[in-house]
Amino acid sequence: MRAICISLLAFLALSSFSWSQSAPLSCSPAPCVLPPTQVSQSGATDASISASTTSPTSMLVGADASCGPGSFGSTDGGATWGNPVCMRSMYIYSPYINPVVGYDQKGTAYIIGDYGNNDNVFLGLIGFQKSSDGSSWNAPARVTALSPYILPDAPWLTIDTNPTSPHANNLYVSATQFSCTLSCYNATQLLVAHSTDGGTTWKGSAVTPWQKLPAADEDSNMTIGGDGTVYVTWIHCPATGSTSDCNNSTGYIEFSKSTDGGNTWSNPRVIEVVTLATGGPGGCSCGYNGTLPNTKEPVRSTAVIGVDNSTGPNAGNLYVAMYNWTGTYMQVQVVRSKDGGTTWSKPVPVAPSTATHDQFFPWLSVSATGVVGVSWLDRRNDPANLSYQAFAAVSTNGGASFGTNWELTSAFSNPNNDGSGGTYMGDYTGNTWVGNTLYAAWMDTSNGVSSQDVVGG
Repeated sequence: MRAICISLLAFLALSSFSWSQSAPLSCSPAPCVLPPTQVSQSGATDASISASTTSPTSMLVGADASCGPGSFGSTDGGATWGNPVCMRSMYIYSPYINPVVGYDQKGTAYIIGDYGNNDNVFLGLIGFQKSSDGSSWNAPARVTALSPYILPDAPWLTIDTNPTSPHANNLYVSATQFSCTLSCYNATQLLVAHSTDGGTTWKGSAVTPWQKLPAADEDSNMTIGGDGTVYVTWIHCPATGSTSDCNNSTGYIEFSKSTDGGNTWSNPRVIEVVTLATGGPGGCSCGYNGTLPNTKEPVRSTAVIGVDNSTGPNAGNLYVAMYNWTGTYMQVQVVRSKDGGTTWSKPVPVAPSTATHDQFFPWLSVSATGVVGVSWLDRRNDPANLSYQAFAAVSTNGGASFGTNWELTSAFSNPNNDGSGGTYMGDYTGNTWVGNTLYAAWMDTSNGVSSQDVVGG
């Protein structure tokens, strides 16, 4: 099995940025797990992570910290992390949630996030900033393809870094739009905006038609093939849940693709049907999310998609990770397609059948050699099925099966210690490959006070 050196990424709750230099993270003999080292102090939720295409030891994490959504940088392969750079306000809008980071093929860094209208809670926009070095960021600008008179939600950023792609360096931002033209929250639509000039101009294309609430399309995710094909996944909520939406009910994982740089999209296709977790009595009634059992924590069912851009035997394969409520526990599973998304396999669990405690917040990425890496949060070692640890597993046979489940930290995190009264620990974890090393980012509450992140060292 290939080496897995995992990092638990960190968000410092500070307001200025500084660099530190140290030896890159390493461990031996492979495969091995890096010991986690605390970096942030408080306020860390979410965990998008990206490594530079021109300098793989340079990395960014996007996080919701105490200073607001921002980015955290490392120049030494995750050994040390600088203080956060918080996203800045623009016009009458302030950043408030869901920062996502990425690099283009030139090494330019980007961060996007949800912005709220300071005068009207029902209006918002998606803002972004860019940086040539990951520490000094340009003034924020708006993703203009998304109207400021429509409330966007749960944006995701993907950048075409494939050297053979005819759309190399294109930026793609997916988001759910809530219509506010007549009355807010009366209809939704999934839209993908793309830019061919580094964010100077944007064009938006609808992936789904407008539909009347409470039915909705939420929690989108994207990946890009070597030929520039953009793939997007999301969960469709049919408005049959206990709160007349997706909560505690059936969700449909859907898929679409664009072969022309995001201008047009294929008809949505259902690739899997999942059940969201109920959370039991006193659950959060979290609308388009499930509820983490034994808590009031909302837990999104983001369907995370990856593509094999290697030249190996599984080149072109698509993989989607998600969770499904089995009736007794949340199970992380992966489906795969060998024909560009036309047909999909049955779900493959990443944990063995003996692991029957909750598994949630999965993330998936595919290495340059075609190894599929999945990381997630797991309660198997807590008999009370409350506190979690981070785990990871890889597949070297095209997603047909997953091998050893690697325990990434011995520390236990109680979700009730999230710093928000046990009601919000974030929306997603993250991971990325650098060579044969899988860096995984997640939220950690093992300090017993609030959510933080750590870096394996």
